[in-house]
Formats: sequence, structure tokens, C-alpha cells
Amino acid sequence: MPRVRAPPRSLARFLPATWRGALTRRQVALLACIILAVVVWCMPPPLAWHRPARSRVRPPSVLRPVASTTDAPHVPDPARWLRENSHDRHAVHGAGVLPLVESLGAAHKPRAALISLVRNSELEGLVQSMQQLEFHWNHKYRYPWVFFNDEPFSDEFKAATQALTSATCYYEVVPDEHWSLPDWIDEGRFMNSLEYLGAIGVGKGWMISYRHMCRWNSGFFYKHPRLLDFDFYWRVEPDVHFFCDLDYDVFRFMRDNNMKYGFNMNILDDARSFPSLWSRTRAFINAHPELIHAEADLDWLLDPHNSGDYNNCQFFSNFEIGDLRYFRGEANEKYFSWLDRAGGFYYERFGDAPIHTLSVAMFVPKREIWFFRDIGYQHDINRHCPPHAAGRCSCEPTSMDENFYKLVPLESPQRKPDDTCIRQFLGGDWLKTRSGWTAEGERALGGDGFHGYELSGLEDI
Repeated sequence: MPRVRAPPRSLARFLPATWRGALTRRQVALLACIILAVVVWCMPPPLAWHRPARSRVRPPSVLRPVASTTDAPHVPDPARWLRENSHDRHAVHGAGVLPLVESLGAAHKPRAALISLVRNSELEGLVQSMQQLEFHWNHKYRYPWVFFNDEPFSDEFKAATQALTSATCYYEVVPDEHWSLPDWIDEGRFMNSLEYLGAIGVGKGWMISYRHMCRWNSGFFYKHPRLLDFDFYWRVEPDVHFFCDLDYDVFRFMRDNNMKYGFNMNILDDARSFPSLWSRTRAFINAHPELIHAEADLDWLLDPHNSGDYNNCQFFSNFEIGDLRYFRGEANEKYFSWLDRAGGFYYERFGDAPIHTLSVAMFVPKREIWFFRDIGYQHDINRHCPPHAAGRCSCEPTSMDENFYKLVPLESPQRKPDDTCIRQFLGGDWLKTRSGWTAEGERALGGDGFHGYELSGLEDI
């Protein structure tokens, strides 16, 4: 019988007496490694060691449109989900110390990614966006990043972005057929459109690449082979700011509550960009009534004082969190193809924001659209900061109507709707105005006619 070599005395004294003669040195070393790994696994992630702890003053208030509230037992309760799943309940702790242990929960983790359409020349702006989102959220959840470009990414870009995250990064090229003029477009008419929209001051109306980008973001990004591995996405632009700590898994929230689309700004767009969009959408509805959801609500997007036309409200799509399976679905695909064949991306300047807004309004019930009010965010002049976020956000709270018409130039003749976009979406008490107040009276005194609401969005609700 082979002789069992006793463990070292330094370790043996910590073992039960019945084990001391039975374990070999190798077995003791393995046991020590397992114990050490478990201890490391239970410790906070490394970033938390040198980061001041922040305690949430209160849970984020949940604002839902009136039409979405229901007591039906089969409908998820997002407010309850947030109460039960916040405080980083699903965070991935440890920087890959125990991949086998981490993989035990991988089967239940949503198939999701952070995506960005970005050029090599925009590296500095993307670094800013990534640093802030990683710091406030993704360092705890390690969702992969997928970068798209119309040309190959440089080695400098790859090295700089991968250094900012412990998550996997993918670098993809947009197919040529998704970033070029379709063969049914009249090139002369297209060039006239570029000249005209540029002359009247429509934002980026003269840029060919911007038309390709709007088209790709409207109907091609979700078809890219890399994204076929994922069910959810969070769109991240270069040169944006994320202000707030998030202590829950955004993608689990979307999946568990059957959400199709998430936004955090709902504002006006410049109607001169897409003069035929609503007439073509209306024609689509007449041609395909069977595709419109039984609980669809388009009323908040129509102006009763302007012949029932589209009021030009949009979910500001440079921040959006969505379900890729929804966008790949029959209804959205047919709608995009209808608009694409009409040439609106090139003869006008159809944007992905109004198209996504009209799409989800037609094909998704309001209860499956989520207002991420708790995520502080800024893109250029548009900034959203939630209330009651001291200690969690590094920004000053903004009112509900802060960004309503910032994208509409003063020279644009379009008529603004009677109420701000987000209030029309939410409805109910958010539309109530103070007794005696009138928009006309406010404008007569130099105001804009949108400051008479009873609720500003900064109250305790």
C-alpha cells in the first residue's frame, strides 16, 4: 500500500484530526485554492474598493402612461420588480476570478449588448461615453460591447476601447449594401434634396453619410450577423454623458417585464426633415390594418388642432434600450420596407427617431414601452437628470419639459402641440394645468406657453 504523504505542518494544524493523515500535499493545496477563490468571489468588485460608497436616498419614482396601468394578473409589475431586484442583486462580482462559478448564472442572464455606430476618428468621444457607462453601471454587469463602422476599425481604436472594460468587445463592419444608395433612388433628385435641406438649415441635411446612418439605424442594425446572437441592445453614442449610478440589471428588467422599447427623452423633432413621413405612415396603416396592435395608442402622437397630423414628437433615439426580436418582427420590417422603398431617407431626411417612435406606437402596447427616468443622460444640448438623486447622480435635476423643443430651430415654421411630448405620452395628471393659467397669457408675458402645469416632475410622487 503506497504511503500517504502528510500535509505540511503549517497547514495540517488547521485541518480536523481525522483528515491530517489522509490528505496529500496536493489535495491540501487544492483545498486552500478553493477556499481562497470563494473568499475572493465574495468580496466586492475591485472598482468598489477605491470608489466611495453611495447610498440611494430613495428608489426611483416610476412614471407610467395612464393607458398602461392594469390589474390583470398576467401583466408584469415593473415597480415591484425594481423593489425586489435593485441593490445590484444580479451584479457580476469579481473580475473573472472564477469563470466557472460565474457561468452558473449565465444561463439566466439576458443575451444583450451595448452597441455603438462610431468612426475611428470619434475615438475620444467614445472613450468618454464608455468610461462613464462602465463606471456607473457596466463594470458590475459586464455586458459585451459591439462597435460598428463603415470601414475597419484601427488597432488604436480596438486597444483603447478594450482597455476600458473587462467585457468582451466586438468590432464589426457595416455591409456595403446597408451603407450605400439603393438602386431605386434617383441620384439627381437625391442631390437636389441635399442642396435644398442644407440651404434651409435642416440639421445635417446636406450630409450623404448622415442619410446612410439614419437608414441603417432605422432598419438594418438589428439584422447584422453579430447581433443575431443577442436579444436586447443599449445604444451608446460618442460624446454623451451618463450621470447616475444604476443598481439593477437594465436588460433583466426589460426581459422580465416584457418591455420592447426604453427611452429617457421624448421631444420634438424638426418637421422639415420628413414632410411626407406621416402621410406614408397613414397609407401603411390603411394597407396593413392587420399589423396594428389591438392596444396601439397613436393619439398622443396626433395633433387634433392640426388636422390630426403627426405632432412630430419622438423618442430621442440616440439613447434607446430595445428588444431586437421586436425590430426583426414582421410588422416593423414591413413598415421599414414601406418607407425605404418610398425613398424618404434620401429625398427627404427621414430619421430613425421618429420612425422608431411611430413603429412602437403602432405595434406595441404602451405598457411595453418604458421611461428610464432614473438614468441621467446628456447628448449635446439635450440633458435629462432625474429628481431626488442626490448621492447617486452628478447632475442637477431637470424638469419634465426641459428638452421639449430644443431640436426645433427658431426659423422652423412648424406648429408646436398644445402639450409637451412626454406629458402627452404619460397623460392623466401630467396634463393638468393650474387654475386660471392659459398658454396665450403666458406667451403675452414673454413665456413659451408650457409652464402652467400643476406637476413639474420634481415633486415627491
